[in-house]
Amino acid sequence: MAFHFKKKESPTKAVRRLSRERMGKALEHLRKCDRLEAVHSVRKEIKKVRATLGLVHGKMGENDYRKRVKTLREAGRRLRDPRDARVRPQALERLIVHFKSRLPTQPFAGIKKVLRQNCCEEAREFIKGKSVAAVGRMLRKIDRRAGDLKVKASGWRAIQSGLQESYRRGQKACDLALKKTSPENLHQWRKHVQDLWHQLRLLGPIRPVRLRAAAGEMKVLSQCLGDDHDLVMLRQFVVRRCARQHAGEVKMLNGLIDLRQKELRSAAFALGSRLYAEKPSLFCRRLENYWRAWRAKKAP
Repeated sequence: MAFHFKKKESPTKAVRRLSRERMGKALEHLRKCDRLEAVHSVRKEIKKVRATLGLVHGKMGENDYRKRVKTLREAGRRLRDPRDARVRPQALERLIVHFKSRLPTQPFAGIKKVLRQNCCEEAREFIKGKSVAAVGRMLRKIDRRAGDLKVKASGWRAIQSGLQESYRRGQKACDLALKKTSPENLHQWRKHVQDLWHQLRLLGPIRPVRLRAAAGEMKVLSQCLGDDHDLVMLRQFVVRRCARQHAGEVKMLNGLIDLRQKELRSAAFALGSRLYAEKPSLFCRRLENYWRAWRAKKAP
């Protein structure tokens, strides 16, 4: 179930296939929801479908597009709390590894205990609650409706406007985050980065070496922004839940988070400024040339 377009598929058939494959994978992960890493995997499959729909958005019926995306967003929202509970301890462990030379052995014992307890609580609440069943219904709905999905164009015209808009939005979000570096702006930028990353993966066969490298760089950028966001969530949680009982640990942790975020944001802005340096129209035209050469079976 490779996540990319096939040369002889029409856009409609490709999007239907990809939607079914990713929803099938998401439902498979959801059946293992007693493990929170499975919840994270479900969210990743949802994001892939959203990015795929975004690529052909301009050639879908607007109402149909909005309904599908609304359902996917609601499913993702219901998975957010257990996903965050799993990610916060991981963010702390990454931070400890990164700064291990300046930390004592077994640091942040009190905070770790609180994070573990919260993770267990969220897992129990999620499994016992109605979210698993609700998300399952939503994903099966998207899966059933995949056969009704229509893209009202063929070839490059089906994806041109969606690709250009995806790049443009990421470029604008990058500029905004550079002008006003806030957690909210960085998080919004990351959403657009993830969309373009998945879309470059979809287009990978048209110029494998070059687009594989570009998708890899978009993934690195997404990871920088994602790690920054995880640290934002970690800070918010420990300030709210640990400040009284573990004040010394919280103070030390906040200092390390500040240092790490400076590193992550510097790396993200350097990479983002390069990846979003083109005009959206030129970026899109370059990929169009790859596409036409691929479809015509000519050497690029």
